[in-house]
Amino acid sequence: MSKKLALILGFAITVVAILWLTFFSRMTFSADRYENLAHHDTWLNTSRKLTKDDLKNRIILLDFWTYCCINCMHVIPDLSYLEKAFGSQITVIGVHSAKFKNEFDTANIRNAIVRYGIEHPVINDFDFSTWNAFNIKSWPTLVLINPRGSIEAVYNGEGHRATIEADIRRLLATSSANLTTTPLPLKLEKNKILPTVLSFPGKIYPSPQGLFVADTGHHRILNISTKGTILTTIGNGMEGFQDGEFSQAQFKRPQGILFSDNKLYIADTGNHALRLADLKTSKVTTLAGTGEVGHVRSGKHIPARIMLLSSPWDLTFFPDNKHIVIAMAGTHQLWSYAIDSHTFSLIAGDGKEDLDDGSLPYNSLAQPSGLSAQGDTLWFVDSESSSLRSLKGNDVETSIGKGLFNFGYQEGNRSKALLQHPIGLLATPHYIYIADTYNHAIERYDPQTKTLHHFIGSGEAGNFDGNIHDALFNEPSDIKQIGNRLYIADTNNNAIRTVDLRSFHVATLPISPSVLPPSQQRFPFSTIFPNLQHIPVPTIPANQPITITLGLKSDWKINEQAPNFIALYHHRKLVEGFEYKDLKNLTLHLNPLKSDEEYQLQATLYYCENKATSQCMIKSFNTPLSIKEGHKPSIAFMLNH
Repeated sequence: MSKKLALILGFAITVVAILWLTFFSRMTFSADRYENLAHHDTWLNTSRKLTKDDLKNRIILLDFWTYCCINCMHVIPDLSYLEKAFGSQITVIGVHSAKFKNEFDTANIRNAIVRYGIEHPVINDFDFSTWNAFNIKSWPTLVLINPRGSIEAVYNGEGHRATIEADIRRLLATSSANLTTTPLPLKLEKNKILPTVLSFPGKIYPSPQGLFVADTGHHRILNISTKGTILTTIGNGMEGFQDGEFSQAQFKRPQGILFSDNKLYIADTGNHALRLADLKTSKVTTLAGTGEVGHVRSGKHIPARIMLLSSPWDLTFFPDNKHIVIAMAGTHQLWSYAIDSHTFSLIAGDGKEDLDDGSLPYNSLAQPSGLSAQGDTLWFVDSESSSLRSLKGNDVETSIGKGLFNFGYQEGNRSKALLQHPIGLLATPHYIYIADTYNHAIERYDPQTKTLHHFIGSGEAGNFDGNIHDALFNEPSDIKQIGNRLYIADTNNNAIRTVDLRSFHVATLPISPSVLPPSQQRFPFSTIFPNLQHIPVPTIPANQPITITLGLKSDWKINEQAPNFIALYHHRKLVEGFEYKDLKNLTLHLNPLKSDEEYQLQATLYYCENKATSQCMIKSFNTPLSIKEGHKPSIAFMLNH
């Protein structure tokens, strides 16, 4: 054999060996990789950590995600669809490999799981061990594992639902006989938390009476007074996509809201739609969007009826009240909706996720999530590049921010200042207030000196009222001003916070429905039961006084500012009604009841921790009473025991 031929043959063997090793390492889901999944100590949505034996002989779909990522959010409905379509025949496991420092925290991942309705097991892959073991390069990436333990397919990015479904059906056709389908030990994070009046409030906007609040986790919009009383509820609180009366309309994780001339414009983020709530007619209509994510990245004067939106996150009027700018987070762009002509036009962002200034088609954005106009300048925050930017004329300019992976908690000029995934902002004549979301802080930018200053927060999550040097937030997402107060959507604290710009004092706005106690109502029977509790029907004796006790921990109290009540009805007619003054001591007494009669006991109770920065909860009860001899004359409503 000639030397030249030997070299060629040796080179060929080497290439084949390298290709085979690469293929083998990619396509074999070895015991080591089972171990890699099982070694994680932090599993969410489960009652215990999963083991290798839990995972074997299953069709497994791994979802590598990070909760900041808009494309990862777009994958979640696909996963839900597949889970419903195949049930126990597939096992979906989320592998959370964080981008931002704030996302490494398990508590924050837990909040994201609840916020986005994720109901499959999730690993906190804080050390990227699973990410590296599977050679993942970007978010989101999905990996399909067959029951033999081999990698069947890898899907990069979003939009692969149909392909994944076809691949799973093909696997089931050949593997169903030996498939493990026994349920995993699930314990959903959403069932581990107490319900609150607000659920992950996103965006806010001033109303004639006070403040509109996107109660994002409850899929509804609230109009509240400046004292916190809920005046109007838009949406029935069920996730969906339905127009109609306020009480029937449905949204899916709405965010940006904008009000003018009795019309409330709503960025229905989860439905990829622009909705309109008419406060005169109390009806909701859809202006654009079908409920499906769109991928439109260019165009002028596109009719609303054919425009497909992609996670619209915020809204603002600019350059006038006839045009609404939409932060189209899903395509990393800004679009303008012309109200009179019902058309959409692109105004910034080439659709590439990046940080590039200039005019179209050369500027690039990165998940714009907050908008605020001041004069002829549109200010916005780009969450994924952790930047404060502006659009003036046709040009985009960056004031704070350096790139997709440059973030931190640092004040100063542009060369020094750093933000971490800001989501909201407020432009005023003198300052730009920034909801520096993943730094749990409110920053203040001075356009004159071009300097960023810390305003409220320490860079760490918390929930504390007081002066601006002590107050703490947890992922604040928006800021608006009414008079001398700033209002802040403190998302992970499920609260609206206020900042008095004269005293620089931070407070939590107590929020409660405007439902009067039944003793003050003309109608005899309540139909509104926030957070209704299902309890066994109480059985009590006839002709004896009845004691009602409220089970409340010693460091909690009934909220004296809320419309608490307990009421007894006989054939829907009020027999006795009790308000806060009767309930504050946690014990009250009903008069004797007659046998062989129908009674209904109703209650709505608001209770808070007995401290300055209290957490408040709500529970309702609506139960018939069973009147029988030989039972104890007492009823207990357990609140937080």
